[in-house]
Amino acid sequence: MKIALVIHHFPPNYSAGSEQYAFRVAKGLTRLEQTVEVICIESITEGNLEPQCVTEQYEGLTVHRLHFDSHKAPNFREWMFRNPELGKWFKTYLQQNRPDIVHINSGYLLGGTIFQAAFDLHIPTVLTVHDYWFMCPRITLLRTNGKICDKPVEPEYCVWCSLLEKRRFQAFNHFPLRTIGEQLFVSMSRLRGVDELLEATPFTDLTRERRQYLKQILEQVDLALFPSRFLMRKIEEYGFALRRKVYLPFQVNITQRVQPAKAIPGRLRIGYLGQFTFHKGVHLLISAFQQLKQGQSRGELFLYGNTEAEPHYIEQLRRMARGRADIHFMGAYPNHEVGLILNGLDVIVTPSLWYENRPTVIVEAYAMQTPVIAARIGGMAEMVCHGQNGLLFEPGNVHSLAEQLQRLIDQPELLTRLQAGIQTDNAQEDEITTLIGLYQSLLPH
Repeated sequence: MKIALVIHHFPPNYSAGSEQYAFRVAKGLTRLEQTVEVICIESITEGNLEPQCVTEQYEGLTVHRLHFDSHKAPNFREWMFRNPELGKWFKTYLQQNRPDIVHINSGYLLGGTIFQAAFDLHIPTVLTVHDYWFMCPRITLLRTNGKICDKPVEPEYCVWCSLLEKRRFQAFNHFPLRTIGEQLFVSMSRLRGVDELLEATPFTDLTRERRQYLKQILEQVDLALFPSRFLMRKIEEYGFALRRKVYLPFQVNITQRVQPAKAIPGRLRIGYLGQFTFHKGVHLLISAFQQLKQGQSRGELFLYGNTEAEPHYIEQLRRMARGRADIHFMGAYPNHEVGLILNGLDVIVTPSLWYENRPTVIVEAYAMQTPVIAARIGGMAEMVCHGQNGLLFEPGNVHSLAEQLQRLIDQPELLTRLQAGIQTDNAQEDEITTLIGLYQSLLPH
């Protein structure tokens, strides 16, 4: 088969979980003698509105990298979910290359016109849902005050959430002003005349239109894949009636296959691997670590990730860790060295504040027999069985996280039990074989 694999970003300049997933799938399909071409967006701040394509070979894959400047669009907010120029480019690509399957990952930066181009040409479409972009313009279902938006809300609430990103509204981010302001805004914005004064009318209408448009798009997709059951339930909760849904959790192959190192008596090596962004909760981990009682046994915290992506947040983290010789910022790491890094850790922590889908780092940790401490939220709660292969803590609760970390310091035998409870499944080839079978089920017989 000939597959067009579409993703918002792609390595090497981008390497978050969804990008690594797309890379693994492309390589896996190629190994099983499928023809794959990757289409990704390299930049939305360069050039003109019309996408410019740079085609190159990367790790044996043909990759088409698109550059355009969406800030030149007549309506930037609309073009983030319905970009006519991007749809036009992709339709031309499909007409010229005629793939058998279009496999799209998420919708962020891509928008609905990518899907529509495939629909128009009657090419079967597969979507892997990685996040909450179809439900939430902010992608994470996190409000600006860091709290989860845990149920579908009216468009006015989304508008209020976006307004709080503006400086003149930021005072309302604090309780109880936020709750009072939100209710006042929602009530008043429904009154014509007042909503125009609040500059809310166009945004509210566009938010409502975004929902309707993306709902229509998703309901035409031939097959939707979900790496977590939680995300599958959540998208149903938001009223998306998909034609066909399949739970397909991804696997990884650790390239640096090494034996897990033996624990060092009296020393617990705690690790974080990932992005340094607020919704990942790294600040929560540092605060919890600082609450630990350091007796005969002690802990050390190793933080791995790009420290240049969000300078203000990184500066906050460095201020929090100032004066602590047992907190180490280790910097970015190439993905092929993740096995080597995990080999030097006793436990990793995923302290995310948002509904994680299926964090790649947890799959990687289990492949190396490394237990995980995770927030009891989203797809993480499906992956970590409390007391069996890891520990769970209450989301956003520093004291709850500190309590679980302290247990590992005070009870060294607990770490051994958790390691023994990890059941690994690295059958990535089985995953790709299943994916090929799903592709074939969409083709005419």
